[in-house]
Amino acid sequence: MQHNAIQIRKRPNESDSISKHIKKKRPTDRNVPPKIEAYVPESKLYTELCEFEKNLDVAIMRKRLDIQEALGKPTKVRRTLRIFVSNTAADQVSQLHDRNSFEMNNENAPSWTLKIEGRLLDPLIPTKKAQPIQKFTSFFKSIIVELDRDPDMFPEGNIIEWHKQASSSDSDGIELKRKGDVNVNARIILVPDFNPQKYKVGPGLADLINLKLATKPHIIMEVWNYVKEHRLQDTEDKRVIKCDEKLTRLFDMEQIHFSQLPELVNNHLSRPDPIVLEYTINVDKQFNHSTKAYDMDVELDSVVRQKMMNVVASSQTQKDIMALDDKIVQCVQSINNSKIKRNFLIQFSRNPIEFINKWITSQARDLEAILGETKVNLEDVRQTNFYKQPWVKEAVFHYLTSKTQQRMQELLATQRH
Repeated sequence: MQHNAIQIRKRPNESDSISKHIKKKRPTDRNVPPKIEAYVPESKLYTELCEFEKNLDVAIMRKRLDIQEALGKPTKVRRTLRIFVSNTAADQVSQLHDRNSFEMNNENAPSWTLKIEGRLLDPLIPTKKAQPIQKFTSFFKSIIVELDRDPDMFPEGNIIEWHKQASSSDSDGIELKRKGDVNVNARIILVPDFNPQKYKVGPGLADLINLKLATKPHIIMEVWNYVKEHRLQDTEDKRVIKCDEKLTRLFDMEQIHFSQLPELVNNHLSRPDPIVLEYTINVDKQFNHSTKAYDMDVELDSVVRQKMMNVVASSQTQKDIMALDDKIVQCVQSINNSKIKRNFLIQFSRNPIEFINKWITSQARDLEAILGETKVNLEDVRQTNFYKQPWVKEAVFHYLTSKTQQRMQELLATQRH
């Protein structure tokens, strides 16, 4: 015989139901009942704390808006990236003391390793503030190495490419290892990764705004500043630009609308030129390095901006505040319930009979409202004063009239049949 398992459910207590209600509807009423100070003097401190919290919330919101506005205008820190190029050579003929023991196989075949590395130089003015740390490969979209070798002797190819991947981690440099026992000329092409994207400005536009490399919004803003400085706006419609000789020669138009400006500027923009380094890979020594180092100006996000982004993106603090607010709301609701019970018992103690009658009448009205009934309150009907009201006679007249008309219609219907 199989017995059905009996499920025993625990009846939720009052605190659990209140917590569930708060989580579902999230009430915002945190005000203590009026006249509560007479019973709980400490409630005045709570009111003062609520006012202080409002002022604090206003200050925090204003500061948060300031931070968001500052993030919209990114501040960059200019630094210098120094690039080093070197190579090592291994298992070369010149490095072996006993040439008779040298065998050409894959294990000890002559090889070399090209290294391209870089590091940020320290600021010119020392500071105790935290400095941004970025690795070499984070500044480039791709790195291409072209080797000047005979393709018939080296079928693996003479062009090696590295491209930044979103999931890959940055490093302080890259290494390229190949087999060979002769010096090789290498052409290293570094494609910078600008954030936000920068563009190379054409010669004509560069002479006009005195910029060679900049972001698109910056370029358009400089063109607009040129227009305002030379008063080229139409007197009636400020969005219309009357081109002077330079703008006419640049855009091949005598008059343009401001909305056309971005498209016209695009025709004079191109991708930034890559950085090209020439280097000769020497295999005569175990370690060789270039006699030159190459400096590159880079822009980094400031550490302060990174901290501001962390503050704006942080959600744990907000969750903690919301949890405390829920507890406050729960306490305030408990106080409200206690005050209602106290007032109920005080009124009952003063005149129990009258209070019970009023309470029953009130409960009856509430029950009818819940059930959607439109009848007259039954408790009121039981009282004789209900029938002494001025509207009773008129109501009886209308009731008898409606009954008479109903009876006449029934008689007429009977005669027709």
